[in-house]
Amino acid sequence: GPKAEPPGPKAEPPAPAAPCPQRCRRAGTLQSNFCSSDFVLTGTVTSVSRGPPQEPGWAALSVLGLYKSGGLGLPQPAQGASLRLQLPCRLCPALRKGSSYVLMGRLGADGAALLPPDAFVVPYRPQQQQILGNLSKRPCRGTP
Repeated sequence: GPKAEPPGPKAEPPAPAAPCPQRCRRAGTLQSNFCSSDFVLTGTVTSVSRGPPQEPGWAALSVLGLYKSGGLGLPQPAQGASLRLQLPCRLCPALRKGSSYVLMGRLGADGAALLPPDAFVVPYRPQQQQILGNLSKRPCRGTP
């Protein structure tokens, strides 16, 4: 049957939602990750805050291009909009202030934009714009 919870106040801090993996690695390509991600955008990191170990970090960025909004609620056009991304694991994906990236992430249950440790994040290169633009025109259905 169901186990009864031991009595007493729960004083333990909540466990981090996504513990950091042993090694931060991303799998796949722009193309293979596009459909499996909730949102896809390019942006320049304006600040990164990494709080106490039990708490997620945050990255603030200025949006360069939005290819899949996934319910982020960004204005159109999104260029220049600022966005806060939650980093459940503070170590990865590694983001540097002042650098620009292609960011593919997920939307949390509360509507917050998340970059989980396995999020596909790569340094932004201008030639990716065309690839992302093409991907955004294709429907995401069935097998990619």
